[in-house]
Amino acid sequence: MDKVRIAVIGAGVVGLSTAVCIVESIPNCSVTVIAEKFTPNTTSDIAAGILSPHFSPETPIHCQKRWFGDTFAHVLSIGQSADAPIIGVEFLSGWEIFKEPPKERFPFWSDMVLGFRTMTDVELRRFTGAKFGWMYTTLICECISYLPWLEKRIITLCS
Repeated sequence: MDKVRIAVIGAGVVGLSTAVCIVESIPNCSVTVIAEKFTPNTTSDIAAGILSPHFSPETPIHCQKRWFGDTFAHVLSIGQSADAPIIGVEFLSGWEIFKEPPKERFPFWSDMVLGFRTMTDVELRRFTGAKFGWMYTTLICECISYLPWLEKRIITLCS
């Protein structure tokens, strides 16, 4: 049987992650990544990716939950590995602060991140105008390290 040939457009974090998923899930395939620029010259190389979901009213909530849950579990497994510092995945804790309380006091993703909790009144007083907030730990991908790691995985998986 001939190899299935697949082209992925883009060599940023989405393109390379997609290429890895394809190579891992489709046996006997050949993946070519087509892009104008590769690391370290992509848009992804400039910004770190903080894993933080944003509600999209056009997308059913069950899809958003599944996508974020799968993504968080995948990046968490990388973040817990011994190679996390080399790959560029780290834990990041912080606050989200609101001038007006959001409609939902617990977002759909609150049980997927680590240590989610609402902020106390004492904590809120530290931020001028803050009426509500939450604190949690998520993950961050430093793409200047993550993209070369993805490239190496593609090359290794395809050889």
